[in-house]
Amino acid sequence: MAKSSTANRGLKFEEEIQKRCDYLRKEGIALISKVPTDWKVLRKYSPAKKRTEIYSAFPTSTSRFIDFVGIFKGKAIGIEAKETLNKTSFPFNNIKDTQIEFLKEWVELGGLGYYMVRFKTNEKVFLVPSKVMHECMDTIGRKSAPYQWFIDNAEIQEVDYKLLDFEKKVKIN
Repeated sequence: MAKSSTANRGLKFEEEIQKRCDYLRKEGIALISKVPTDWKVLRKYSPAKKRTEIYSAFPTSTSRFIDFVGIFKGKAIGIEAKETLNKTSFPFNNIKDTQIEFLKEWVELGGLGYYMVRFKTNEKVFLVPSKVMHECMDTIGRKSAPYQWFIDNAEIQEVDYKLLDFEKKVKIN
């Protein structure tokens, strides 16, 4: 049996966010786009075909960027989308160090930074300001944030993706 990969776990979630971003652009509310993933492509020469062929491709793990960037109400906004199947907590190791550093720098330079965390099994999505998430990571004394922490500290969004209105929860400083 093939090992299940978690690399593409959040792709459907990201697609739903992108649908909402497309709607926001169409309505003239915001311009937020998915950041393309960098790919490493491996090629080999095929003597029979007398040309090179792609034999493997995979996302590079060195990307230090986040999932979505754009402009909302005149401010730069950056969003990192995360998804977990865990019902009771969100593991911090789902967030790469490079993503944490990027969002810290983004906010220090005046941008709005957010994590959009989907608890798939619970059918809930939370919009968490990156500064709040980073404070939790630094002070909670655990390797994960309990589901209840999200209920107490983040804006909740029901998982009706056609109505995923995260932009209504964004706070402009």
